[in-house]
Amino acid sequence: MSDIGDCYRWIKTRKHRKKLEKNSGCKIDGRSYINFSNCIFEGHNKIGKFSILNHCIFGYASYIAESSVLENTSVGRYSAIGSYVHIISGRHPTKEFVSIHPAFYSIAMQAGFSYVNENIFEEFEWVDKKEGLYVKIGNDVWIGNGVSIMEGVTIADGTIIGAGAVVVKDTEPYSIVGGNPAKVIRYRFGEDEIKFLANLEWWNWKEEQIKKYAIYFNDVRNLREALIKNEV
Repeated sequence: MSDIGDCYRWIKTRKHRKKLEKNSGCKIDGRSYINFSNCIFEGHNKIGKFSILNHCIFGYASYIAESSVLENTSVGRYSAIGSYVHIISGRHPTKEFVSIHPAFYSIAMQAGFSYVNENIFEEFEWVDKKEGLYVKIGNDVWIGNGVSIMEGVTIADGTIIGAGAVVVKDTEPYSIVGGNPAKVIRYRFGEDEIKFLANLEWWNWKEEQIKKYAIYFNDVRNLREALIKNEV
């Protein structure tokens, strides 16, 4: 049986979840773990069962499937993250230092002791140290099942990452990447169309405008023509 503290935490978490569902249209599985004190949801987000989120920002309509683990990560709008996706964080020295063991460069006491009085090696790589972010995931991004993302990486708008990929460097807008380490397989659109979409930033439109033009989202050429002609 859970003690009083565990019950209180469960009730508190349930209240946060219900409030988000009512006020923001979010769907958060009760079997997920979310640190509501430092996670932000813009609205209509869905979090799958057993996923763990700590210090994460989810833009409008972005969702994550089951059993994924994200920390210190921002996610743009209209992005889809699969199952078993996680962030790889923490580094060890590979040059000059005699040992990789943190007792020789860190005061965090990972093994319960340290030989140094101050940190002399940067253990984490940040995309935004001021905001405390390891990884930035853009808008309209699709991340397949089982993807691992190294800290310090930015996933550009429109990127698709194939299942099982290990992403160790920044991606390019509207690229499709896969493998270990992940490399470009191809691009979703031609160069001119990518420039058009990058400038358009449709995910920043008001929802009324998106609904208005949604019928043209089946083909980038149709959308482009509709906007030029201002048919709707």
